[in-house]
Amino acid sequence: MVATPDGNPQTHRASRAPGPDPASKGASTAGSTSRLFLTYLTVGILVSFGIGMGLVAAMPPSSGRTSTPIHYSYMNLTISINATSGWPQYSPANFTVSTGEVIFTITDLDSPMSWLQCPCVVAGVNAGVEMINGTPVHAVPSGNVAHSFNIPNLGLVVYSPGLSVVQFTVDLLNPGTFGWFCIVPCGAGENPYSSPPMGEAGFMAGSMTIA
Repeated sequence: MVATPDGNPQTHRASRAPGPDPASKGASTAGSTSRLFLTYLTVGILVSFGIGMGLVAAMPPSSGRTSTPIHYSYMNLTISINATSGWPQYSPANFTVSTGEVIFTITDLDSPMSWLQCPCVVAGVNAGVEMINGTPVHAVPSGNVAHSFNIPNLGLVVYSPGLSVVQFTVDLLNPGTFGWFCIVPCGAGENPYSSPPMGEAGFMAGSMTIA
């Protein structure tokens, strides 16, 4: 105790620094929470951006173009016996095909025959083979070669056994008209190499137009 100027005793209390204002404490806590939220938000954005960039780097860019499908067209030929002349005949003899890959099918209804001098090697077709009744061959057995389909200007040589279905594919890229003929001796006269229908237009010779 200490005496006051008037002599009355008074308890002495040590002075204390004023405590923090409750309102300012609340504001400080709110500020800390806001800063913490912004920190987490920033980190989240950076992480998401990094993941996104990683995915972009990992995925190849799209060219924006779709691959063009291969264009195929089909040509069907038949070899049969002409009812009037009795000669074997290609039908159609003159025809038009589209540029690109053409799948030919020759249905040979003529009788089998033997041409022992024939090497019968297929040429000018895709993969160097023709399909005979579903079997791929590079050289046709000479014991049964009824006809052939030759286009010298295209280097095309295929052979057709009698009573068979022949299929082959050719890339025809240059427009124009090309003559074809059969080289297998199938003439009805004394000389099978030179007598009709050998070399006869509309029978064992004709034209193919690529357009």
